[in-house]
Amino acid sequence: MQSRLLSVGGVAIGLAWLFAMTGQLSAQQKASAPTEATEIDYTKAQKFTHLFSAYTRTRFVPPAILTNSQRLGNLIVAGELHLSFADAIELALENNLEVAVARYNLPIAETDLLRAKGGGASRGVAGAYQSNTIFSAELGASVGSGRASGSTGAGGILGGNIPTLGSVGCCDPTVSVFYGWDNALTPLNYTVVSGVPVEGTHSAYLSTSYVQGFLTGTSFYAGVNAYRESSNATTELYNPDVASNLYVGLSQQLLNGFGYRANAKFIRISQNDLKYSRSVFRQHVVDILSKVISTYYDLLTDQDTIRVSQEELASVKDLLEKQRLEVQVRAVAASDLLSTQRDVVARQQDLLVAQNNFDQDSQSLKAEICKNFSVELANSRIIPTDSLPEPKPDDIPSLAEAFEEAARNRPEIEQAQLNLGNQEITIEAVRNGLLPNVLAYVEYAPSGLGGALDPSLTDVIHNRYGNYSYGLRLSIPLGNRTAQADAARALLEKRQLEMQLEQAQNQSVWDVSKAVSAVQQARGQLDATLQLTKLARQVVEVDKKKFAFALAQVDEVISAERELAAAENDEVRARASYAKALIQFELATGTILDRNNIELSDAVRGQIPAGDGSTPPQTGPQPATSGRSTH
Repeated sequence: MQSRLLSVGGVAIGLAWLFAMTGQLSAQQKASAPTEATEIDYTKAQKFTHLFSAYTRTRFVPPAILTNSQRLGNLIVAGELHLSFADAIELALENNLEVAVARYNLPIAETDLLRAKGGGASRGVAGAYQSNTIFSAELGASVGSGRASGSTGAGGILGGNIPTLGSVGCCDPTVSVFYGWDNALTPLNYTVVSGVPVEGTHSAYLSTSYVQGFLTGTSFYAGVNAYRESSNATTELYNPDVASNLYVGLSQQLLNGFGYRANAKFIRISQNDLKYSRSVFRQHVVDILSKVISTYYDLLTDQDTIRVSQEELASVKDLLEKQRLEVQVRAVAASDLLSTQRDVVARQQDLLVAQNNFDQDSQSLKAEICKNFSVELANSRIIPTDSLPEPKPDDIPSLAEAFEEAARNRPEIEQAQLNLGNQEITIEAVRNGLLPNVLAYVEYAPSGLGGALDPSLTDVIHNRYGNYSYGLRLSIPLGNRTAQADAARALLEKRQLEMQLEQAQNQSVWDVSKAVSAVQQARGQLDATLQLTKLARQVVEVDKKKFAFALAQVDEVISAERELAAAENDEVRARASYAKALIQFELATGTILDRNNIELSDAVRGQIPAGDGSTPPQTGPQPATSGRSTH
């Protein structure tokens, strides 16, 4: 008894040490763990050295990072945020909350693949289509194997084992251990069988089993059953007696449930869903970056509008000062001075409106490039350091090339194709489910019986009481209406998905056509406004010279100044329209990442390495000042 207690105590201490070491390893893992969930491969199971972690704790998931990246803080100097085109893109990839939320869909899809590898049904990912018909013949459903629980056939101990047919689910194996003890007193109305009127028995049971299913439709099971019983009966051959039973068997589905395509459907769909999640994430990144770029261009437009308004105001103020001197010498009428003063106030209002628009767009851009809207960021003033893109002949390819780019890069088309691929996998599995169930099995199950001095395990090892069996089981559902309905529904859903793919392709053609037309129209408008600005500037110069020699009225000069201001503002808006048209084209063709040298892997990590990131578009020099004369 003392040795048994020591043995049990040793086992308990050993298990406690293993769990303690598992906890220590997990703590060390967390200490050196990555900071982003996308840096962890959730498609792989725990290592064997972390065996007990699979039952004591969940996989490590880094806490959410809710602070802004260091890059944003470094760019704020003396209350000013000097922001280039590349900085805006990099900050959006690192800090934008919508991108951060979408990023979690990638490891979520990886957990779905891990679940499928273990034999579970995939749960699906956001946006991906998964037909309900695929669950009609899920591997492991409706299987009842006595071996799976480690039990033995009805005649196992008596030497006439009755095989229990069935299959087990893929793919993680299961190990089972059962122990039981029993003490019983049974009054009898005879003494012929046991030799005593009251039979007393002491029994102990032990059963172990290992079962595993495979993607081929094969099931393997093995186990050992044993029990020891002592009794006060006088007619038993062995007292105490020990009975043992070993069983090893294989079963194989021959029609329904046969082969990799029928059984690996959830794994294949989960692998497709990994691509789908990446495509959806790419679409989120594209949408956010288009907003960031558009807002950055709005800031550049506001900045140019402020510059034009300041130049107009300075020119009118200069004219007002000259008129005041001339009023003193009675060279001009006082009414002309009032007209100029009224024009100064109007230009001041235009400047205030432009500055307010700049402030509003600055706040909008800050919201897109930060996670935490700190006081420092809120009070900082953005200083854009780039300019609107200058038109170039090769800004967009030909219409045919644009159609090809859209077909290759549009995420909507890619997602529709992946959904259709998932449905093809479903149809293959559902068609297999139409077949009857034919199960073949083979089993070897020796048994033994002995006493304390003649152990029964020797009988098992030497196959003294061998038992061999094989057979087939056929099950045919008459009518098969359930499987027929699922097969028809799967095909109908495929036709529906084909229509959606065609719809996505047609939409891309329509979007590309509109985008190309918009770029061409914006280019034409910009060329026209440049000419109008040049002519308006020449008119102002002529009117000012005429006014200096009293050959023109002050109203004519003010009118010319207003027309020049309108032309310069039209030029600013035309440049902005052209820049926005390029964004529209990049969205239509799905090339906004490639055209701005953005790697999707950087967006997945949420960290842009120093010296990497986006390259601003090739832009011309800062728009020149109007150069208008103040004479």
